Formats: sequence, C-alpha cells, structure tokens
Amino acid sequence: MNAELLTQINAFSPDSAAEAKAKALLIRLLAERGDRLFQRESEDIHITVSAMILDPSLQQTLMVFHHIYRSFCWTGGHADGEQDLLAVALREAGEETGAAELYPLSGAILSIDLLPVPAHEKYGKAVAAHKHITITYGLIADTAQKLAIKADENSAVAWLPTDELSTHCSEAHMLPIYDKLLQRMRRMVAEKESCLSALPELLLPWYAAHARPLPWRQDHQPYHVWLSEIMLQQTRVEAVKRYYSRFIASLPDIRALAEAPEDALFKLWEGLGYYSRARNLQRAARQICTQHNGCFPQDYVTIRALPGIGDYTAGAICSICFDQTTPAVDGNVLRLLSRLREDFRCSDLPAIKKEAFHLLQPLYCRNPGHRSELTQGLMEIGATVCLPKGRPHCEICPLQKICLAYRSHSADRLPLRSRKRPRRNEMLTVFLLQLTDGRIAVRRRPAQGLLAAMWELPNLNSMLNDQAALQQAHLWGVQPQAMRAAIQRNHIFTHIEWQMTCYHIICAHAAAGFTWASAQQLEGEIALPSAFRQFLTAAGLA
Repeated sequence: MNAELLTQINAFSPDSAAEAKAKALLIRLLAERGDRLFQRESEDIHITVSAMILDPSLQQTLMVFHHIYRSFCWTGGHADGEQDLLAVALREAGEETGAAELYPLSGAILSIDLLPVPAHEKYGKAVAAHKHITITYGLIADTAQKLAIKADENSAVAWLPTDELSTHCSEAHMLPIYDKLLQRMRRMVAEKESCLSALPELLLPWYAAHARPLPWRQDHQPYHVWLSEIMLQQTRVEAVKRYYSRFIASLPDIRALAEAPEDALFKLWEGLGYYSRARNLQRAARQICTQHNGCFPQDYVTIRALPGIGDYTAGAICSICFDQTTPAVDGNVLRLLSRLREDFRCSDLPAIKKEAFHLLQPLYCRNPGHRSELTQGLMEIGATVCLPKGRPHCEICPLQKICLAYRSHSADRLPLRSRKRPRRNEMLTVFLLQLTDGRIAVRRRPAQGLLAAMWELPNLNSMLNDQAALQQAHLWGVQPQAMRAAIQRNHIFTHIEWQMTCYHIICAHAAAGFTWASAQQLEGEIALPSAFRQFLTAAGLA
C-alpha cells in the first residue's frame, strides 16, 4: 500500500456522516483487501478516482455526458492498480475531455464518497451493479483549450456554469456532492490568497537567527550585492565565496572594475563559467562611471537598464541596499511560493514569475526597514530549507504552519517545471600540444558565440582517431614527436553538451597560429575555461 496515499486518506477530514462512513469503510477494506481494492476484480466494491474541474474563475465546471449515467457528470475512472491517484485523476480528466492543460488545485483529497453504480454493459459485456469508493481531487483548466469526447464513454464535453448544474445533471444524488466540491475548491483558493500574509512575522525572526555569515552580507554596498548576485547565477554559494573575496581584493570598487584589462577580469572569473556575466559586469561598471559619475544608481528602472541586470538582480539590489519594495524572484523564491501556495502550475513560466512579484510586493510595503531581510530571508530559506528535487526540510521550516503543500503532503511533488528541450550534443577533438620546454599551445576563440574571445586549447568540431589527430598536428606544423594520452571528457553548457577526446601530443616546433603559454602564464595571466583546463589537470600539468 502506497504510504503517501495512506497519509492523504488519514489526513482527509470528513464534514458529514456519509463521508465519515465512506472514509472508515475505505480504511477497513484497505486493511482487509490491500492492493486488490485498487483493481476492478474486487467486483462488489473498488476504488475509483474522479475530478471536479473548474476554470480559474471558479465559475464554470468542465463535465462530460456519460453513457452509463445519461447525465452530465464529473470525469473519473478506475484506479486499475495505480496508487498515485492524483495522477489517475489527471489522466482520466485529460482522456475524457481532451483537455491538454490541467493542473491540480491541491494535492489533497477533496472528497471520499461511497457511490452506487447501476448494472450496465461495457465493451459488450454485462457488468453487475456494484459500488465505488470514489476519491476526488480538484483540478483547474483553462476554458480556451480544445476539447474532445472519449467516444466509448461520453457523447459530449462542455463547460457548464456552476450555478446551472441542476439543469444539466439529472442524477439528483450527485448535486449535493458537486455543491460540496465547489465550496471546498473555493475555500482552497481563498486559503491560497491569504496564506502569505503571515510570512514576514515567521520569516524575519528565523532569518535573524539562521542567516549564514556570507562575505557579501557584511554590508549593503550596492557594488558588493550586485557582484555577489551576478556570481551566484548558475553557481553554488560555496564556490562563489572564494571567487567573491578574490575579486573584491583585486577590484575593490566600480571604477577598478571598469578599468580592469579584460584578460585580468577573465582570470579572476576563471572557473565560474558563463563568462558573459563578467563582460556585462564590466560594461555596466563603465556605464555607471560615464553616466552616474561612478555612483551606483538607486532607482529600479535605471538599475534594471544596466547590462546583465534583470528583474531579479534589480529587485535584490533595490530591496537589500535601498529598502525599496522590489521583491527579488528567482528559482529559490518560486519554489518556496509554489509549495507555500501549493501551486501546481509550471513555476518557470514568465506569467508565474510576474505574479510572484505582485504577490510578494504587499508584504514589502507593510515592512519598511526590513525589506533587505525579507529578500535575503526568502533567498536563505529557499537555499537551505525548502530544497529542490523533492528534498524540503519541512520538519525544521519556520513557515510550516502556513504551507499548504506541507498540509496536503504534496511538497515533494512541487514545483512543477516546463519540459526542457534536450541539450544538443557536439563532438570535439581537443589538442593538448606541448613543447619539450613545457609550453602549451592556446588560441583565442571567435569574437562571437559560445565562450566568445576566450582562450582555448586548439580543437576541431569532429571526432578524430589518434592517427587523424597526429595528421592534423602535422598540418599545423608543430612537428609531433609522441602522443602521450587520449583523454575523454564531457562538458555541459546550458543548451549544449560537448563530448570531447583530447590528444596530449609532444611537439618539436612552436608553430605560428598559436600562443605558446608557459605554466606561469597559464596560472597567472591566461584565463582558460574549465571545459579546456580540465585536460591540463588530467595530464598533470595544472
């Protein structure tokens, strides 16, 4: 028996004698029959799953005209052995209505009902009268999407006004159940709208006691906050700590950043990846120097217009440094809000991110003097407690009592994200060309594109065997003497994965077309992206 489902069943609170009886019967039969109760072979009574589907305004419900019941009714079907009943509800609703976009209003069970099924014929076979223990979930769907009937079960599918169900539903015994479900779904929506109101009073004391002593939190200087936020994009906090401290020591202010040679800037950034971030930092620093006399601007619109600064970074700088009402909404915050509000919509959609900003802004308006702590507290709890990939530490979360996903036992299902396109695979042959005096061949990449203008080891966009690699080395004029090793490595970018074979070749001639860099230059001057530097490490040269 699925432990999560049993938890959901036990958590369900009946509000009528009929529901209490249905829940008690379900628990007893599960103990007696176990998994057989999820199969149709349990002929006298078995589990089915239904869904009450509403539009986002909660004013219309999506129903099907069912052959057996000769009435418009909810969607549903047999569990047929499946114990993730929420998944069954979504599957059946999609199959019966044709709706491609459905999401749960909650992961909690909406209703447990004991319902009669009249004798009927299905697929040419007589089915005796029996009973269903029906477990119902609430779903939301947009009215604009295309609908289609499931011809073997239904003859129509339609959006019906919720206040006209008695006109369309001829099963009188179902009308009170539908009304009950409508009221519960409306109550759930009201809870979603109000659950964040107590967030500051719970979050702020927790942050004061549990904030990590990160180096960029020692003050609220815009340069420090800006730099840390850019570094933290796509990068773990532990990795950023040492980069941040080294960067500040070398480039202590905006003018120093603006005036730094690009190679020196990239050397400070080496290993962090996503080098366009460093370029944009310097572009923005130069713009601040020329347009704002080196002083960081203080209004959101001007900050947002700086190169490399998006809504999140602008919100973070304005709230942390200038106590402004600008929430900073990133993946951590979206994940937290998704769970607090038990929101089963895809959290990475632009509309959801925009909505999150407007949901949080009233909290900022009501907490002047604490907006920095609000922003950093949301970041902190998302990074240390409300973790991704189904691993939230709900047992220590200060927001537990307002978290709807915790109450519904659905936190490990959230957030949902849009399906990403698979990365494109590219095959590369990389050449670690080394002279007998130890110098290594490097060259500049093109000024546009991936790793633009960065240093690289020579490479080709094809996979060569060792003989073809030696032949290429001859063509470059490096006079290859010996091949020491073939090293296999992969490197993952956001949308591309490089599958690389690197040939370590000892050469006799420092041919033109390459820069032959000493170990000291590779260590102190030349910023070599980690996609290539990993081969120096593998060969024992770094």
